[in-house]
Amino acid sequence: MSNRMSVLSRRLGGLAGGFSFATVAFFGIGLYTAANTKGALVYLFVGLVPVCLFASFFLWLAYGFAWAMIPDKPAEAKKPAEALKPAETMKPAEAIKPAETMKPAEAIKPAETIKPVEVLKPAETMKPAETVKPAEALKPAAAMKAPEEKKPVEEKVIPPEEDPPDAQYTITGRRIL
Repeated sequence: MSNRMSVLSRRLGGLAGGFSFATVAFFGIGLYTAANTKGALVYLFVGLVPVCLFASFFLWLAYGFAWAMIPDKPAEAKKPAEALKPAETMKPAEAIKPAETMKPAEAIKPAETIKPVEVLKPAETMKPAETVKPAEALKPAAAMKAPEEKKPVEEKVIPPEEDPPDAQYTITGRRIL
């Protein structure tokens, strides 16, 4: 397999190199024709460049995979037929000991007699569900009292001379009583 992979790798490398060269060549020819003529020949080279670029990219990718699959060690050469020993010259295998004789299976005991199933007691009778009480009638919105407005905490400005050391202040600098 290593021989096949190395041959494949070399062929893919050659193709990838050829398409890379063709890409550069078509690009250069396209630039030259674009500078000197204004015909349809320019569009031919403009179309050939991406095709060759696409092909060369995937050929280089395939070359890399084929190169990576070549094993590090070369394949071992097989031994010639003369080097193999004939079957007569090999020493005989150890004699196989006969397996231990199996004891006869014990007589199967008859299954125990099955006890009759106990009669199940009837389940407790369920009480009937309580009747659902009707929902309380909603009071009209006008009848509901408006929530009382909360008064903000009164803040007094106290001169700094009269402040105790454990006084608390708001962000605006007023003391909270």
